[in-house]
Amino acid sequence: MPVRGWRTHTGLMAHADELAWLEHSVGVLALEDRAIVSVTGDDAHDWLQGQVTNQLKNAEPGSSVYGFVLTLKGRILADVYVLVREGALWLDVPAAQVDALLERFDRYIIMEDVDLEHRKDLHVIAAQGPRSNELSADGWPSDRLGGGGRQWVVTDAELDSELTSLVARSRELGGGAVSSEAWAQAHVLRGRPRFSIDFGDWTYPQESGLNPLAVSFRKGCYIGQETVVMLENRGKAPKVLWRWAIEGSVAPAAKTPITVNDAVVGEVTSAAVGEEGVRAIGFLKRGHESEGSESFVIAGLAARALGPVETGPGVCPEPT
Repeated sequence: MPVRGWRTHTGLMAHADELAWLEHSVGVLALEDRAIVSVTGDDAHDWLQGQVTNQLKNAEPGSSVYGFVLTLKGRILADVYVLVREGALWLDVPAAQVDALLERFDRYIIMEDVDLEHRKDLHVIAAQGPRSNELSADGWPSDRLGGGGRQWVVTDAELDSELTSLVARSRELGGGAVSSEAWAQAHVLRGRPRFSIDFGDWTYPQESGLNPLAVSFRKGCYIGQETVVMLENRGKAPKVLWRWAIEGSVAPAAKTPITVNDAVVGEVTSAAVGEEGVRAIGFLKRGHESEGSESFVIAGLAARALGPVETGPGVCPEPT
């Protein structure tokens, strides 16, 4: 029986098993909000090196590189997993940004031998958790929650059968199928921001907290680099994503203000309820990092600052 679109009942307890699989064994799901763009041609690799924020120079077939594609002014147009193949590259990108990305990329193909194509026939399946690599030797590494991960790209015809097969193998490893609701919840609880939810074309890389994963400061030029380097070397981001613990039992809505002494110092971008209570990801404005961690209020309830997402388990997990 196909498990595409598999769901559980709503609520924390309904997702407890799925959250445990993602953290301790392996959880599998199809990422319906991601799309594949192929980059081919003799100059594909060198050209793409000038388009993304991370280092592709020594990337070998079978490897993946996470990075950003930026606007000319240095804001994040999309987050991208570059999947390196023999003689070609696949880009795992936000499905909602495909048209904007193709337009942006096409603008910077001058004389290079590069061809771009939105592969509508291809889909992304992800596995997350410390046992992800035991599912299959195929695919690419893809750690999306800080606990280890792998991903596969399959055709329309293969999607349901491959997903069913991977879920069956994950169950043998103590895991199983994960719903989109649990996936979103895990991102908040692990403190791993998501594109279009927590950051996007309104943010700079430094504001996302994902620089340790997505940006190389030792590579050659890329579009938007000047702003990124200037912000890194000469100033500070206007706001930065932090992790929050909130009293109570209800997750606040996105855009809920974060206050100190009735002054707005930030806002929530996403929130969820976990075993340890309500957790959130949200921006904190520059200049308020030194506030006492217990002095914040969110939705009328006491909130505790847990630290920037850059230092959290979803980005910089503790060594095992």
